[in-house]
Amino acid sequence: MPTVHRGITRTVVLTRRYAVKVPSLRGHAEGGLRGRLAGLAHGLLANQSERQWSGYEPWVGLVAPVLWSWLGGVVQVYPRCEPLPVTCRHEYVGDESLPVLDPDPGDHKADNYGLLDGRIVRIDYDLR
Repeated sequence: MPTVHRGITRTVVLTRRYAVKVPSLRGHAEGGLRGRLAGLAHGLLANQSERQWSGYEPWVGLVAPVLWSWLGGVVQVYPRCEPLPVTCRHEYVGDESLPVLDPDPGDHKADNYGLLDGRIVRIDYDLR
């Protein structure tokens, strides 16, 4: 059964094998329609950014790759990554075992990393 995770700018649907990211209309609710449209635009730009950086040679193997992208980034598909084990998340964050990306997308919280084929990869890496 797929699970759905909602962020401010994107919604992620997790299936058994894939993660599907789409821009979200949640946005900044206090901004009304304008805030929601801004959130949608930020989500689309995040997907487009990840599609562009996914194939960047120095990052290959360090980020979850974009497998497919449709409609200019409206729908984007990645391999599903496992979350970092909860018991040791604090050990990973700030640790040299995390992938080092240059340029650095920032925001080094544990939720931005996952395990793909037994190695730690960045799963949220847009540079908008």
